[in-house]
Formats: sequence, structure tokens, C-alpha cells
Amino acid sequence: MIASVSFPKFAAGWLPMLAVTAAVDPVPRLADAFAFRLGGFIVPPVTCVLGLLGVVMARPLVRKQEQALGLPLFLLVSAILLIMVELWILDSRPGALFAFVIAIGVGFSGYSLIELAGGQVKDMARRVLARGSADGGDV
Repeated sequence: MIASVSFPKFAAGWLPMLAVTAAVDPVPRLADAFAFRLGGFIVPPVTCVLGLLGVVMARPLVRKQEQALGLPLFLLVSAILLIMVELWILDSRPGALFAFVIAIGVGFSGYSLIELAGGQVKDMARRVLARGSADGGDV
């Protein structure tokens, strides 16, 4: 059988427990323990290094199509992906594990993302140029 409890009795037991379990000063994340400010950004070096490792370690696992690009283009794509991951880390400040997992995914399949974005830009440019020539050259 459920008995009703008055608010004062409920508060008498609940408020002290709330005070005991509330974290006044939460422990900082390990990734933020070494963070420093650089040019208006807070840089978490542990997370940045894990992002770098995730991209670099995933690059040898790419598809055969990307490996056929040759070393200079492979390195260029790797640099683009690395810059993208590091800027995301600086902007979003994710946890270290999440940043590492996302960096692995970007390093492995980021070239597909670049191809997709490049294809969309080409299509948009074709539509703009086709519309400009259909309108008599006025853009």
C-alpha cells in the first residue's frame, strides 16, 4: 500500500541528500587539464594530439581508389583532413575519446566527403553558368 507523504516530510529527507550528492566543483576532464589559451582559442593539446593520431593512423586503411592518387595527392588529402579535424576540435571542444573516434572516421573516409563536396560545387557552378548563358550572359 502506498502512503501519501507530505511535502515537508519529503523535503526533510530529499534536500539533505541533494546537498550531499550535488557536485559543487566537478573534476575537470583529463583532456582539459592541460588546456591553454592561444590567440583567443582554448587549445586542448591532449584532444588535438588524439585527433592527429586518429587521422594519421586511419590513412593507410583508405579505399583502393584513393591509394591510386599517388603520394603527393594522398599527402595533400591527409593534410586537408587533418586541418579539418583540428579546427573541429578547437571549435567544438569534444571529449578526447569522441574526438579520437571521429578523427579515425574522417581519416578513413574523408576523401569520400571531399569528393562529394567537390561534386556538389561542380554541379552548382554548372547550374549558375547555364542559367547565366540562358539569361543572355547577365549574371
